[in-house]
Amino acid sequence: METIETELDWLSSPENPPVRYLAARDLQQPQPPPADLARLRSDIMDWAPLRHVLDLQLDDGSFPYRQKTHTAQPTLAALCLMALCGLEVSDEPVWRAIDYIGDRHLYNGVITYTGGGSGVLPCYLGVVTTALIKMGAADSEIVGTSIDWLVDHQRFDSKGLHGGGERTWPLRAPQNYGCWETVSCYHGVAGAFRAFAAMPAPLRSPEVRQRLDEALAYLRARRLYKKTEGDTPLFRHMTQFFLIGDYRYDVIDMLAGIADADPTLINEDWVSEAVDAVDSLTDQGLVVLRKNYGRHLVDPIPLEPIGEPSRFLTYQWLHVSKSLARARSS
Repeated sequence: METIETELDWLSSPENPPVRYLAARDLQQPQPPPADLARLRSDIMDWAPLRHVLDLQLDDGSFPYRQKTHTAQPTLAALCLMALCGLEVSDEPVWRAIDYIGDRHLYNGVITYTGGGSGVLPCYLGVVTTALIKMGAADSEIVGTSIDWLVDHQRFDSKGLHGGGERTWPLRAPQNYGCWETVSCYHGVAGAFRAFAAMPAPLRSPEVRQRLDEALAYLRARRLYKKTEGDTPLFRHMTQFFLIGDYRYDVIDMLAGIADADPTLINEDWVSEAVDAVDSLTDQGLVVLRKNYGRHLVDPIPLEPIGEPSRFLTYQWLHVSKSLARARSS
């Protein structure tokens, strides 16, 4: 794992106020005083690339969709982007978007992609619930009911492994989404795992801890991100790093989940091998942005150019590396 000193100056550039704030908060030692952090954070909302996205927000708190079917997809992507930039639930664009989701895209308290139970898709549910937790909503009702749904319904089955919720979801996703043919789809597993891991340890119920252990057993069998046989990534996008993945995660995201769940897992070979794989894909310690998804929000996503080193991704990788390095052989 690379040390962070050589990258901190680059991450602290005023060119990217969100990463400058996040790097000061999470990487700089000693951490700057609260007043300095507050000043750095105050610059985020006026950053032109982020403002370009936030200015799309409609009066009802949603973000406009570009597809024929009215879904929450662009609003969910916007929430994930706001989490990426270090915004919190107290920030107006965030709470307005959450209010919209609460008014229009909940089914029995659970976040839905469409307007009803057929739109409770575990991949999207995990992605957005994780973002909300990261923005400070871990103890909110919308997070609690969504976590409960994942506890009750998400499976973690892989060959001889069997784990997860025992309750069968009575509704079916629209045919073109392909969900519920199996509830152990990797995307659903990854989303549930990230949401369970993102919950602060004191807030994890016994049921969440059990599901988190079952998700880790599934991921251990998959070497975190690989096919059950061979060394190739489960999906091509796992090693083509992105900022907004829609319903997807890449291997850096999955390692961030490991750092949240139990960073001492770095001492197991399946985690250390994944860390080495990411290190081998960096450009002298910098992570290159390869693609983006979630383009129903805005295309191209304006934060950083494709094909160049990414401050967001490099910050994320250094933050994960730092957490795992502290736990190595501890």
